[in-house]
Amino acid sequence: MRSFSLLLSAGLISTGAVSVAWADNPEIITAPDPNAILDIAKGYGSAKLDKDDGGDPMVSGRLEGMKYVIYFYGCENHEKCKSIQFSSGYTDAFTVEQANEWNKKFRWVKAFSGDGSNFKMDVSFIGGITKANLEEDFSNWDSMTTNIKDFINQK
Repeated sequence: MRSFSLLLSAGLISTGAVSVAWADNPEIITAPDPNAILDIAKGYGSAKLDKDDGGDPMVSGRLEGMKYVIYFYGCENHEKCKSIQFSSGYTDAFTVEQANEWNKKFRWVKAFSGDGSNFKMDVSFIGGITKANLEEDFSNWDSMTTNIKDFINQK
């Protein structure tokens, strides 16, 4: 049985069915560094590093005139966080129907009803992500800004 497992593993690796992506890219990020997140955010517009009400890091920024915040979650003593969440919203009431309409149309950024932060996008670092992947998340958030603004202006 053991020789079969080794043979199967060798066969999968040699055919490329199993790949070790992180071997090609040593820049795997396993926790969001607030300063690195801030640096990427500044590449898209104004941004500053702050702390939320609980003392965890928080990045506040503006894209195309729209305010947004990046919250850090799963932190240990305000460090070594496990995820971030992009968040933006408006003080006007946002209905369940409006949130559902948005969520049917868009995949990455989710809408929520109520007052306050209505648009959110989560990024988990558990297991690690590449810097290129993190930059793509920022690019995605940036590209959704126009869609959010248009959607809000139509309601």
